[in-house]
Amino acid sequence: MTDSTAEVLLRLPARAEYGRIVRVGAAALGIRQGLSFSEIDDLRLAIDEAVILMLGTAPADTEIWAVFRFDEGQLELELACDEGSAPTECSIARFDQATNELIDEYTVDPTRAWVRIRKTPAPA
Repeated sequence: MTDSTAEVLLRLPARAEYGRIVRVGAAALGIRQGLSFSEIDDLRLAIDEAVILMLGTAPADTEIWAVFRFDEGQLELELACDEGSAPTECSIARFDQATNELIDEYTVDPTRAWVRIRKTPAPA
C-alpha cells in the first residue's frame, strides 16, 4: 500500500449476523478496485471464513473492527477484536484450507485476535 491508500473503518458487534456488512462492503470496494465477479465471490467466501475465525475468539458483547484499505487495484481487509483471544491452531488450519485458493495473501497473528487478507485483480 502507498501514501494514497484510502481506508474505511467499520466497528461491528461480534455476532454472525453482522458478517454480511463486511462482505457487502468488500464487494463494493472490490468492484472499485477492478476485481472480476469471480474474484469478488472468492473474496466474499474468504471474508466469511475470516469473520468465523474472529467470532471464534471474540467474547460476547464485544466488537470486531474491520479496516478496508485500497489503492492501485489492491484491496486489503484487516479484522481484529481487541478483547479476543488468539485463534487456535485448528481454527487457523481451517481458515488456511478454506481460503488458500481464494485470496492472494493473508496473515493471522497467532498471539491475538487479528487477521489480514489481501486480494488483487488478475492481470487483464
